[in-house]
Amino acid sequence: MIKIVVLFLRRLWLPLLVFAGFSLACVLVYRRLEGLTWQDALFWMIQPHAIDARRVKNATKLFSILVYGGVFAFQIWVAERVAVTIFNRQGMEAWRTMVNDFSIEKLKDHFIICGYGQVGRTVVDQLTRLKIPFVLIETNEDLCRELLKEKVLAIHGDAKRHDVLLSAGIERARGVCIVIDNDGDNLYITVTAKALNPKAKIITRAGQSRYAQAIRNSGADEVIIPEYEGGLMTGRMIAKFYPDSHANLK
Repeated sequence: MIKIVVLFLRRLWLPLLVFAGFSLACVLVYRRLEGLTWQDALFWMIQPHAIDARRVKNATKLFSILVYGGVFAFQIWVAERVAVTIFNRQGMEAWRTMVNDFSIEKLKDHFIICGYGQVGRTVVDQLTRLKIPFVLIETNEDLCRELLKEKVLAIHGDAKRHDVLLSAGIERARGVCIVIDNDGDNLYITVTAKALNPKAKIITRAGQSRYAQAIRNSGADEVIIPEYEGGLMTGRMIAKFYPDSHANLK
């Protein structure tokens, strides 16, 4: 939200400043022509229809026409600046970010996916298909922009940081799926996530079997070794061609 406000201020500061100067000049002229108070002069500038043409000088009438045209011109200028801000690339990104952040704040009982590598993409596709709510945490900023365009709830940041997990709603989440291609990072995130939400279910990827037990001991409920799981699946597929081997397949 703050990002959008700053973006609009950058675009509108000049027309707003010029309009403030124009308004001050109009008030001063009205006061000089008709002896009005500051409040009445400002009201005349904003509401020219309030002027009784039968009771004012001709100079006031002509000046009112000028004021009306000036106010209308400023309205067009501001509208143009607003349109440019909304529809340019930065404006669209800021709007997507605001909608994304607002949607994440409303989420609960969701899963947090850490990492959008090959495994993470598959997980995201599955959860999307099953309509399970989730938030993705990814360190690649360009990738996050693309995900926001696709209306995927995503946070750009490092999942090892407490504030990033908190912004993803770790305290309201049902669980965390950690599929980064780095066993050390996965172990650290597992410990951090469990500390922030002891009730959360933790599913963690391990690249090597020697790290699997350490990750389990750190609080993971499930540890997945993609290469190992892939080998088991391949073995089962091969075993289908050998019916007699089913009894020995574990």
